[in-house]
Amino acid sequence: MTEKLSVFLVLFGAFVNASAAFFVKHGINRYPFLKLYKSGFFLLGFFLYLISTFIYLVALRGGELSVLYPLVATTYIWSMYFSIKFLGESMDKWKWRGLIGIIIGVIFIGLGA
Repeated sequence: MTEKLSVFLVLFGAFVNASAAFFVKHGINRYPFLKLYKSGFFLLGFFLYLISTFIYLVALRGGELSVLYPLVATTYIWSMYFSIKFLGESMDKWKWRGLIGIIIGVIFIGLGA
């Protein structure tokens, strides 16, 4: 497996992981904790967490951990997007600064690869 494919898989895995977090949050908001097994959203999120872990495992076989694992931080970018777009959450200046820091860090990791 090439390093570029591994990078793509990690970035895709980050998207799947953020999607999982969104569905888990949506399911938790709709059902009490002891009845989460009834929530299709929660179960989908749990399943997507498993899928994202599998994607990460496959990706790590084809690249350097020091390059690939920091790219998992793109999960935060997707999570913020989903929380704003679909959950109606708001961003303050500190969240924006943190997001920008993550983006800059991912760029630096990519340039160093």
